[in-house]
Order: sequence, then C-alpha cells, then structure tokens
Amino acid sequence: MKLNKIHRDLKELYIGKETDVILGFKIGHQEEAKIYAKILQIGQWYVAPFSFETYDSYAIKLTPNKKLVESSVYLRHRGDHHLFSDNLANLLPLRQLKMLKSPKLKKYILDDWQKLEEISLPFRQYTNSLDSLKFLKEYLHNETKLKYLENPSEFYSEVYLDFWNHYYDTPQQKEYTKLMHLMIEDKSYLPEFAIKDYGVWKTRAYNAIGRRAYNLIDIKKENQFWQSFIQPHGFDATEVDFGFIPYATSTSFELDGITSKFIPELGYFSERSNHPLYKVGQILSKYESNYNGDAHIEAAKVIDEELNDPFKAWDALVSAGYWSGVNLGNPNMNAWRAAIDLSEKHGWTEVNEVLIDQLEFYNRYKDKV
Repeated sequence: MKLNKIHRDLKELYIGKETDVILGFKIGHQEEAKIYAKILQIGQWYVAPFSFETYDSYAIKLTPNKKLVESSVYLRHRGDHHLFSDNLANLLPLRQLKMLKSPKLKKYILDDWQKLEEISLPFRQYTNSLDSLKFLKEYLHNETKLKYLENPSEFYSEVYLDFWNHYYDTPQQKEYTKLMHLMIEDKSYLPEFAIKDYGVWKTRAYNAIGRRAYNLIDIKKENQFWQSFIQPHGFDATEVDFGFIPYATSTSFELDGITSKFIPELGYFSERSNHPLYKVGQILSKYESNYNGDAHIEAAKVIDEELNDPFKAWDALVSAGYWSGVNLGNPNMNAWRAAIDLSEKHGWTEVNEVLIDQLEFYNRYKDKV
C-alpha cells in the first residue's frame, strides 16, 4: 500500500539497502506501516512522511503552490514539526550538517566519503541534485572553518548559517537572518510591524515575533500576535529564548499566551472581529484543551469562498487537523476531507494525490496499530 509518492519512489530506489548509518536517515522499516499509521492517527494528514531516525521522522510539508520535491522537509518530534530543509534535495547535505555537532563525526564523514557518494547517488539523481555534496566537501577541507568544526559547541550556529546561506541562497534567507540576528542580540528588540517575505522561514519568523511581543509586558502589539496566530499550527513553534537553530517545542504551549489575548474584555483584535479566524481565537482562549478543530474548518470555508484566499484556507484546515490530534488523539476527518476538496477545487494535483493516498493508507491500517 502506497503511503505517498515520495515514500514509494525512495523505497523502490533503496530496496534492500541500508541508508541510516551513512545518509543519517532510514528509508523503509519492518514497522513502517505501524509508525506511519500512528502519525496519521493523530491527524497529521498535512505532511507526507518518507523516512525516519531512531525516534523522529522526516516529512514533506504539503504546500499547495509547490511540487512535493520542491517543498520544505520537516523533522517531526513529539507531535510537532520544525523546519529541517528547504527542499528534498537539500535534506542530504543538511542532514550531514546535523552530524557536525560532534567534532568526531567530521572525521567519520570524510572517512566514509566514497560510501556517502555511492549510497546517496540514487537520492541525488532522483532530486536532480548531483552536486549537492560539493559545498559540504569543500567546507570540511576549508582551513578557515576548522575553528568552527573543532569546537562546534561554541560555533555551531555559524556553521548552521553557513550551510543555510549556501543551500537557501535567497533574499528571503537574508531577510530572516537579519531579523533573527537583531532579536537574538537584543532581548528587548521587537521590529515594527510589517508583512515581509521570509520564504520557508515565514511561520518561524512570525512565531518568534509573536513570542517576543508577548514577553514585552505592557506593549500592545496585536498585529504581531495576529500574524503568529494565523500561521498553520503545529509547525515551527518557538520558546521564550530562541536562536537560529530550530528545535521541537509545543505549538499548543506557545500559543497559550497569544490565544489569551482573544478574551473580549482585553480589547485586542477589535479591527479583526469580523475575520473568520477571530471566532476561532475566542474559542481557543476558553476551551483550548478540549478544542477539536471544527471552528477552523468553518473559518476555512469562509476564507476560501468569501475572502478568496485558498492558501490561508489551507492553513486553517491544517490547524484544524493539528488541534484534533493534540486534544483528541484522532484525526478530524471533516478537515481531511475538506482539504481533499480544497486541493481538487484549486488544482493542487500533487497535494490532492497525497491526501487521498494517505487516507486510503489510514483506513487500511488504523485498526492494526
């Protein structure tokens, strides 16, 4: 039974081959039906899982306006997801980057370089990225970078940024890096509100801004709160103290402060009281631990049909799926079906195919886990 296209294709490429030791992620597993069914069982139909580590799994974030291979790869940990790679091709070098947290592993990568090239070849061919390891190899032989690689506990953020600035060399990466530098260096810094294009970092950037706004007491910054709230829940949550390197944290915990702002007596969001998501915020402010996502489904319908914004409607459906899984441990099937209908309506062919395939997979295996 096919889970999704990427999962099927990579399994066919690596049938009978071990990948986890060299590539850093495992493709195919005797327990995979159980593992993936559990992911879908808690309502996470909005990602396309395809590989995993010992405890975590990698998945493509379904993005309506992108092909699967061009969409971001996320690492799932304890139910939430954080950005790992801007696309499937760059997962390979960025997974090697993760190994550079330990100075010992730099030597292992170089010692096994021929194996890395050999085992990764089918993956690089599949993603049309034969040269994706070139920067990694040059970096490991660069004398000016040795101080970073020999003491990664102190300099890993610099290494991390070097890799991301290379593999995601875009204006959006520069804008995001500038923002985060300012916020990390000055714990009281909050940018003036502006809608900016942070690319694949959009959700993390606005969540960080919202979190910082909440920490600055007696500052009314409802625009920052709103932009964080309308991001798809379950992705790129931030803690109070954040840095360049994403790590898994709980969206439900992060949003506690922001959803509390929807209490009418506080007077926030008065200019947005007619927005479909305003009602969702009010419900979450009162019933967050029992919320099943239904209000997000209703909001998505209005956002698509009346506000003509199918992408924001998609985000609302993703949030519906997230809350159902967090609070009830089951998928909100109405959200899943609405996502199938929305993707069909707007011609998001690959997304639609994944949603349908994973629904068939879930129905087949849901009673076997």
